[in-house]
Amino acid sequence: MKLFVATKNQHKVDELKLLLHEPTIELVRLPDGLPDAVEDGVTFEENAMKKAVFYSQLVSGKVLSDDSGLVVPMLNGEPGVLSARYAGKHGDDEANNERLIERLREVGVVEVPAYFACALAIAQAGQVLVTVEARVSGTVYTERRGTHGFGYDPLFTPYGHKHRYAEMSPEEKSLFSHRAMAVRMLRDRKSQWMSHESVS
Repeated sequence: MKLFVATKNQHKVDELKLLLHEPTIELVRLPDGLPDAVEDGVTFEENAMKKAVFYSQLVSGKVLSDDSGLVVPMLNGEPGVLSARYAGKHGDDEANNERLIERLREVGVVEVPAYFACALAIAQAGQVLVTVEARVSGTVYTERRGTHGFGYDPLFTPYGHKHRYAEMSPEEKSLFSHRAMAVRMLRDRKSQWMSHESVS
């Protein structure tokens, strides 16, 4: 079965392939040239559903959408649903990290509690088939470490671990990351979304 992934971030596609590990499911990127979905939801789940529904009306088959980000309660939830475009330009990891570091320094902290959230939605022909959301709590720092991963991985260490996400191999991170937890939840509910026939 072909499952379209509603993202332009190849890192997410690769990570989802590693995490889903379903030999009968082929994860593929959306065709080139499709318009951008409007992500104006106030929660990760809303945005995931919006993207999945939007693209499922433009392609033939099921669409998996991921909306995820970092939430820092001390910063009133920033960067939250704006995680990918926190500094203004979508997907500029370096600028987003620098913006977060600046905000933490503005409030006078070098480390603070935070959590990563990941919402996944699968839709087909404009209908949401399933949604899940997972969170991993930890600490975010003003000092970067590590060279792996993407996004805010150099700044975040999950509770119970000594290393930042960016210091972990993809295999190590996949054991307990927010996206890994969400994918496991999705796999547990596979019968709910796999049973729908593909639209031709």
